Amino acid sequence: MPDLPIYPQTREAPGYALERRLSRLIESSSESYASVRETLRIRCARETLRLTGAGDESDASELSRAQLVALELIEEGASKASEPDVALIREVHRIANADAVGSFRVHDAEPQFRNARPSPPRFIHSKLDNLLQWLSAASGREMFPAARMALWFARFVEIAPFERGNFRTAHLLTNFFAATVGFPPVTLVLEDAAVIRSEVERAIQFDTAPLVERFSQAIEISLRICEEAAAREAE
Repeated sequence: MPDLPIYPQTREAPGYALERRLSRLIESSSESYASVRETLRIRCARETLRLTGAGDESDASELSRAQLVALELIEEGASKASEPDVALIREVHRIANADAVGSFRVHDAEPQFRNARPSPPRFIHSKLDNLLQWLSAASGREMFPAARMALWFARFVEIAPFERGNFRTAHLLTNFFAATVGFPPVTLVLEDAAVIRSEVERAIQFDTAPLVERFSQAIEISLRICEEAAAREAE
């Protein structure tokens, strides 16, 4: 695997500042923190559906509840392991996508992103195993969560293990890497969809810096929402 160009060596990785802010937030023991985290889960559920074209469906409320159940499962998994496993991925996909059963596809898939090469069905298991092994290696575990998110997201949507719902599943599971170190729930947003597509396509070609920055911004936004709630509580 080639080295991932994540941050230029000439500047501090933004993750250090975000980690310091998280530590201060946790130390403050704000009573509002739990309720704000739930608000952020709801925000993630809504944006997940908007990003995947389901926000206006008649069963959107039911789908929203399903996304929240999936997020709870993800956070529970993150409390026990440093990366997801295949069983969790299948279950998140089954819960988050109506009528899904969590089975990997058995037919070839058309690429959804430029330069992506979806895995032939017979190689889905091995390619997904390779991705999870990469994330679980020492170099993967030492990455800042935004870098792990970018690596996970780009590779997963390229493999495209399911017939449908790959983007939705990948987006929800980025929260696994936030939750492992205590960051609140994060989300991408529909308003940035065109730029995100370009960033994912660049990450597929191993130019991960823009997508890492995107997820760093998502973490920062969630932290800021929590900090603002804590400040209001302290007034």
